[in-house]
Amino acid sequence: MALLIFLAGHGDYRPTELQTAMAPYQYSIVEWELGHLTDKWTHALSLLWPGRQELTDSEKADLVREFFALGIADRRLESQLRLAKLGRGGQRDWRRAAGVIPPPLPGPAYLKDVLEKNRERRRELLPHVEHVVEETLTRIVREQGLDVRWLGVFPPVDTTFGNPPNVLVTSPRDRIYRQGAFLLRPGLEDTVKEELERRALELEDLSAVVAGTAGLSVYPSVVLDTAGLRYGLEVAAHEWVHHWLFFRPLGRNYRQSPEMLTLNETAATIAGEELGDLAYTALTGEAVTRPWIRSTDSRFDFTEEMRKTRRRTEQLLAAGDIEGAEQYMENRRRIFVGQGYNIRKINQAYFAFHGSYATGPGSVSPIGEQMLELRRRSGSLGEFLNTVAQFGSHQAYSEYLESLRQPTHPPRMSGTAQESLPP
Repeated sequence: MALLIFLAGHGDYRPTELQTAMAPYQYSIVEWELGHLTDKWTHALSLLWPGRQELTDSEKADLVREFFALGIADRRLESQLRLAKLGRGGQRDWRRAAGVIPPPLPGPAYLKDVLEKNRERRRELLPHVEHVVEETLTRIVREQGLDVRWLGVFPPVDTTFGNPPNVLVTSPRDRIYRQGAFLLRPGLEDTVKEELERRALELEDLSAVVAGTAGLSVYPSVVLDTAGLRYGLEVAAHEWVHHWLFFRPLGRNYRQSPEMLTLNETAATIAGEELGDLAYTALTGEAVTRPWIRSTDSRFDFTEEMRKTRRRTEQLLAAGDIEGAEQYMENRRRIFVGQGYNIRKINQAYFAFHGSYATGPGSVSPIGEQMLELRRRSGSLGEFLNTVAQFGSHQAYSEYLESLRQPTHPPRMSGTAQESLPP
C-alpha cells in the first residue's frame, strides 16, 4: 500500500472521461480488505471462548440452510418492494403485460419491516455460516490432495457472503475482445448502468456492459448470498481456486492474454463446481451429480441458442456489418427475454465478459471441451488442478495438448475409454 501511495504521488495519472464518469460508482478493493481481512480470525478466536458449546453437524447444516433460504427470500422481498412502490398504476401495467391478475401486494412499510427483520437475522447468522462453509471446504480441499505439506490448506479458505461488485466490461465494436474491466459498486440502478454504457459508446466508441458478478477473488473472497446454498458453495470454491492458482504459473499469468484468462476462469469453474458439490453433500447429506455433457431442452436450449447468437454475431462483425450485428443481438435478446431469461443487454462486451468462461453458453472457445477432457483423463480433481496450474502460457498449454495426441506418449486415463482430445 505504501508503494502504491508513493507511485500515485509521483506519477502523471490522467483519467479518461469514461473513468471520470465511473469514479462515483467505483468499487474499492482497499476498503474491502481493510473492512474484512481480519473477520475470519476474529471469529475463530471467539470460538475458543471458555464454555462455548460446539454445534453438531446437524445444527451447522440447519444454520447454513436457513441463511441461504433467507437470502433467496431477501431477493423476493426486494422485488415485491419495488413493485409496491410503483403503486396501483404499476400493478395494472404489469397485469396488462403479463395477461394475469397478481394478488394484491403488501404495502411498502410492511415489506420494509419484514426485509429488515430478515436481514437482521442474516447478520446474526453470517459469521457462523462463513465459519461452517470455510471449515467444510477446507476438509474437502484436503481430501482432494490440494493441501501443502507443513502448511496444510494454503491459502486458507476465507470467504465472506454478501453483495459482490458489478463490473463494467468494454470491447471494440468491430470484434469481441475484452479490452477493459472496471469494478463498480453493487446495487446500481439500471439507469446508472445504461448511462455508463452510453458514455463508453459516445466517448470512446466502445461496446460496454455493466454486469453483475457472483463472486470476486479478493481475500477474503466476496460471494453472492442470495442465489441458494448449492450455488453459494460453488462460487466460494471457485474463488478459492483462484487464490490457490495465484501461487502457481497459471494464476500468476492470469492477465498475460485473453487465452490465459479463459484458461484460469475455466479451470476455476470446473474445479469450483466439483468442490462445491462435494461440500454440499458433506453439509446436507444429499448426493448431487453434475453431468460432463449438458442435457438439452427440446423446448428452448439456452446454451445452444446463445452460442448460435455469438457465432452469427462474429460472422456479421467479420463482414464489417457492425450495425447489423448490434441489431441482431438486440433482436436475439428480446427472444431470450420472451423465453423467461431476463437479460438486460447483449452486445460485443457481453460476449467478451461471458466468453471468459469457456464451459458457459457465452463462449465458443475450444478451451471448454479441452479442459473438460483433461478433467476426465485425470485420476482426481487434485491431479487435474496440479496439471493445469503449471501452464505459464497458452503456448505451454497447447504443447501439452499436442503431446497427449502423440502415440509414443499415451495420456493417463481415469477410465478405460481411450478418447482423443477435441481439436
